[in-house]
Amino acid sequence: MKKMNSIRQGILTSYVWGAPIGLVTVLIVSLLPAALTGEGLGTMLIFGIYGKSILGLIISFLIALGIAGKNAVIDIESQKSLLKTSFKYALTVNTIIWTVFILITILDNQKKILWMYLIPPILAYIFSTIMSTFTLGLLISYSIRKRINKNTDQLF
Repeated sequence: MKKMNSIRQGILTSYVWGAPIGLVTVLIVSLLPAALTGEGLGTMLIFGIYGKSILGLIISFLIALGIAGKNAVIDIESQKSLLKTSFKYALTVNTIIWTVFILITILDNQKKILWMYLIPPILAYIFSTIMSTFTLGLLISYSIRKRINKNTDQLF
């Protein structure tokens, strides 16, 4: 019973922190060309090439947060370091979302010069994994550990 409660706390914490920050980040990155140039052509190009892929990324992101939250609880209860837990959390989320993104991009752009469309998401995968390990992943891992320790202290 205690283990299930910890897993629920981990998943909830992952959603509470990860969903709003991640979804706002997707929105900002998608609208960045229009914000920088004052014109919507760059944004239209992004949605023209990656529109379906972005939708797949958002849906898979919401699923990945639950999986990564559960894994973070297991790592924290196994006494793994916060940085290692954060890296695994970031790697799990980013591997899921960018795999879905790339697969949809491949299926959606079969007759085009595919390698040109795959370079940006591959670079984004690497960048996102590194950045989220030291930012959001660390915050979520710390919050999960704090919630688990708080619940354990209340039992005694």
